[in-house]
Amino acid sequence: MVVAVRILFVGLLLGMLAGCAPPAAAGEASPSAAIVPSPNPSLPPLASPAPTASPALTPSPAPTDAFEDPAIPSVALPAMSAAQVCALLDPVDAERLLGQPFEQPPGGISEGGQDADCIWQTGAVVVAGTYLKVDFDRLGFAGQATLINLHRDAHTLKVAGFEAIGSEPQTDPVIDEAILSVKLAPNGRDPALWVEAPTSAIAEQVALLVLPRLALLH
Repeated sequence: MVVAVRILFVGLLLGMLAGCAPPAAAGEASPSAAIVPSPNPSLPPLASPAPTASPALTPSPAPTDAFEDPAIPSVALPAMSAAQVCALLDPVDAERLLGQPFEQPPGGISEGGQDADCIWQTGAVVVAGTYLKVDFDRLGFAGQATLINLHRDAHTLKVAGFEAIGSEPQTDPVIDEAILSVKLAPNGRDPALWVEAPTSAIAEQVALLVLPRLALLH
């Protein structure tokens, strides 16, 4: 009987101890939960804002070329006078490109609106390697390109943004001078800038000097 009383006493004691344990406060955070203190002690803790991904950057469009596909009206160029064509290239620049002084001033022909040209030469007569020629005729860029394409060294290029085709001198068949045709207008049948020079590099330099002055005429 004593044993039974002791068992009953222990059971009552354990029950009393269990009843004394304080209950968990409502809303008490779990030990593993992160708590962000509120700036105002009277307010409940603030929830940490979820991190947001940075918006994807859209690349800026590449700048456009303001001088793309340049054009110079060329229909009336074959009607220029020889003096007007000669004025497109400074004699000082022509002498520098040829490497020799002139024996006579530049001159050319103008054929009733069909052809106009000018020749800068360092000798008494026009001989390969001693002259520069600028010409405008009614053959147009398409026709001139067809002729130049017959040359073995025909090659396309850009001159100050303008489409062009040229060729170096050759011996079979004999082509004494380098030639260059620069397309001025969108229509390939319109007159083009034709240049003859001792080399393709010099012909391109002539075109680079002539084109700005040509553009000023319009």
